Order: sequence, then C-alpha cells, then structure tokens
Amino acid sequence: MMTLALVSLLLAIIGMAVMLRGGVPDSVSGLVYNLSDTKQWWWSVWLSAVAITVMVPLMGCLGDLGCLGWLTSICLIGAAVTPIIKQDTRMMHNICGIAAGVLSQLCVLLLSPLWLLAWLILVPLVGGCFASLNDAEERPSLLHGKTVFEAEVTCSVTVYGSLLFSV
Repeated sequence: MMTLALVSLLLAIIGMAVMLRGGVPDSVSGLVYNLSDTKQWWWSVWLSAVAITVMVPLMGCLGDLGCLGWLTSICLIGAAVTPIIKQDTRMMHNICGIAAGVLSQLCVLLLSPLWLLAWLILVPLVGGCFASLNDAEERPSLLHGKTVFEAEVTCSVTVYGSLLFSV
C-alpha cells in the first residue's frame, strides 16, 4: 500500500511540475479546458492514474469506511474524464471536483485529523509562493483568482500526508 501511495504522489508531483511550466493555473482541474484535444486525453489519463493509485491505500487505511476512499477516487476520475466528453460538462466536472475535495477531507478526518490543521498553514503559504511566481508588478492577494488551485493543493497535501503517516 505504501508503494501505491508513493507512486500516486510521484505521478501527482510530475504532473504538477509539467503543468506549472505554463504558469500558475486558476485550478488544476479547470486547466484541461484550455488544452488541445490530444492533451486533454493525456491529462485525463494522468489524473485517472493518480486517482486509481491512491484508491487502494485509501481503502486499506480506512478499513470499514473504505467506501469513502473509493468514492473520492471515483469523483477524481469523474473530474478527469468529463472534459473529454464533447458536451457541455462543466457542471458535472465542478460537481465531481467539489465532491472529491469534500470526500478527501472526510478521509483525512478519519485517518489523521491533525492534518486538517494544514489548512491554516498551507493556504496562506501556497497563496504567497505562487503569487510571487506571477509576473505582475504588484503581488496579488491570496484571494486573487487562485483560491481553487490553493484548495486543490491543500487537499492533496493533507490526503497524502495523512495517508503516508497512517500506513
């Protein structure tokens, strides 16, 4: 299980590094709508791989409540594949993304509630670091269009942190 969690973390970090080369997006999941059709498929495969490799460790660590880990991963996969369906699926994409975020934090609450304190530290830290990467003359505030990205990064850090320390 630890190996799958580490593989998922590695996939997530590689994907973020590749994605950040083009600048800080408004959201990880919403970035896909700005990509070409071929890159949308690759993005969907990447996020699905991250979701699948984190599913087994989440289900194993949560024990009897492993269905929460399964639902979290299914919502991530839903957020990954809805953009490649050639219909207006932004509403479904947003619903899957929000559900994945909420469910992931329920998993964190059950695995290691202290990791939820990361929200008090990471949101200002991520906002400050990524704001300095922008080329704007004045540094944007924390709530200047990147809050979804900050929430997604914080969700990821708390899930991987609680998962790796509870395995």
